[in-house]
Amino acid sequence: MNQVNLYHIAYSPETLQQVPLGYGILNNLDSEKNDWREYWPIRNFLLKETLDDASYYGFFSPRFQEKTGLTHAQVTEFVQNAGSDIDLVSFSPQPDMGAFFLNIFEQEELFEPGFTDACEAFFKAIGMPLPLSALVMDSRQIIFSNYFVARPAFWREWLRINEQLFAICEGPDSELKQALIHETPYPGAVQRKVFLMERIASVLLTVNPAWKVRAYNTFQCAWSASRLNQFKLEAVLSDALKIAIKEQGFADYHDAFATIRDRLR
Repeated sequence: MNQVNLYHIAYSPETLQQVPLGYGILNNLDSEKNDWREYWPIRNFLLKETLDDASYYGFFSPRFQEKTGLTHAQVTEFVQNAGSDIDLVSFSPQPDMGAFFLNIFEQEELFEPGFTDACEAFFKAIGMPLPLSALVMDSRQIIFSNYFVARPAFWREWLRINEQLFAICEGPDSELKQALIHETPYPGAVQRKVFLMERIASVLLTVNPAWKVRAYNTFQCAWSASRLNQFKLEAVLSDALKIAIKEQGFADYHDAFATIRDRLR
């Protein structure tokens, strides 16, 4: 069995006391860069620690168990049973937020207009131009809140992209920097860069199918607080249609998905 290393990110005395059984602690109480949210403690761990290439690592915010319903033991068992060739195992909640949008950039754009343009400008700046509005992501690629467990090879690639984001946002003032540090309506005035950081894993899985993934059943996790959570059958059908779009490419699947999406939107 491969070693599974899971960490609970504590950012307050309360969350430090709430560490679930089995988890290591990633202490973020005295964060120097609270504006980066979870990226700061994860970044520090990946830069400072020596990782075992055969092991898996995951870094979860305090609400992970609430949003997925999974204990440390259940996560560990699922990862260990994923298969020896698997690079990443995802545990993504909010299935409606994933299913009813072509991808998670379109999803965020609904709540925070301008997000997609800012993200496309970032990818172009780092030499990785992507037509984000056209990417198709299904439940095999969609990951919210960095709820995934991966081998070091994937974490290194994730860190490589995010360090370029970090350098731009911490560097000299520019139009791109201003677009990325723009404050969103999310409680706490969270900046756009955080929501881009949380989508890097999904981008990597979408543009490079060589990464092998096993996804926990997203429909068994917590749904969003939006009214879209009422349409569970349509969410399952929408995700299935996106899988069909990626596998078959028939325009009929795309049209059927768009019909459901546009009716609910």
